[in-house]
Amino acid sequence: MTRNACAGLCTPAGLEEAYRAYRVRLLGRARVIVFDPDLAEEAVQEAFLRAWRSCATFDPAGGPLVNWLLTITRNVAIDLARARGRRSQLVAAAAPADVPVGGISYPDLVVLRTQLHDALTGIGADQRRAIVETILRDRPPAEVAAELGIPAGTVRTRVHYGLRQLRGLLETADAA
Repeated sequence: MTRNACAGLCTPAGLEEAYRAYRVRLLGRARVIVFDPDLAEEAVQEAFLRAWRSCATFDPAGGPLVNWLLTITRNVAIDLARARGRRSQLVAAAAPADVPVGGISYPDLVVLRTQLHDALTGIGADQRRAIVETILRDRPPAEVAAELGIPAGTVRTRVHYGLRQLRGLLETADAA
């Protein structure tokens, strides 16, 4: 890995290189904390996502990149373990025969995506951008607000009213 201010994580190639180089080690750290292999994989993916979002905060003087990534992974794994502990365990029920394993058939998924795309294009550009950035891209409203140069409350308001408009458009599409 190259060592610069963002450890190369600020580029897709740098993130991919870090993923290839450290994924197995991070997965091992997460497995020690959460035990569940699927939850450990989720922790590693979330750790890389957080590292991508905060790559500019990496300081090479503070130690190697892998240590920074291990710390992020540890924190994510602990968060996931705590969240799982707060939720009641769900009992897996047998899915009805006509429902695919994923819960929705491919044709239904295509229709759903088309409806969502049409509904998103049916709302204002400001609301659409706020929804896409905060909900679909899972970014904090404060970060989106700083990027847009507006108050965080304005972003939250746009999301609120945009979701209200989306709900109306999707309900209209369902009724049709």
